[in-house]
Amino acid sequence: MTRRFSVELFAHGFLGPLIALALPGQPLRRLTLQEATILSRALAGVATGASPERQIYMSPIASDCDFEARVVSSGLVVISEGCADAALTFEEAQRLAQALRESAEPPPREAAAEEGSEDGWPM
Repeated sequence: MTRRFSVELFAHGFLGPLIALALPGQPLRRLTLQEATILSRALAGVATGASPERQIYMSPIASDCDFEARVVSSGLVVISEGCADAALTFEEAQRLAQALRESAEPPPREAAAEEGSEDGWPM
């Protein structure tokens, strides 16, 4: 199965740890850890039917591109002005929610000590 998205943690010199979310045919979106956690919960809620929302919208602080998705009968359609839509099934939306959630979790304390920084995030 082909993955329809990528989620990667990276360090920003001023904002600290960020998560890069890439969807095919759309600009890269950069999320703070808090934004990634919030987006993860929103995606999981609509993907599992726990939320009655029909649209998810977020304007990430570190990104030049908003995140906007419409809920359709087959899943979610992520839109970006001037770009192709990125369709995700509900299962793919749940996997994206999980990837965002896992990427936003702080590393275990023993790993933090090895990194040498107080909070464990590489800078």
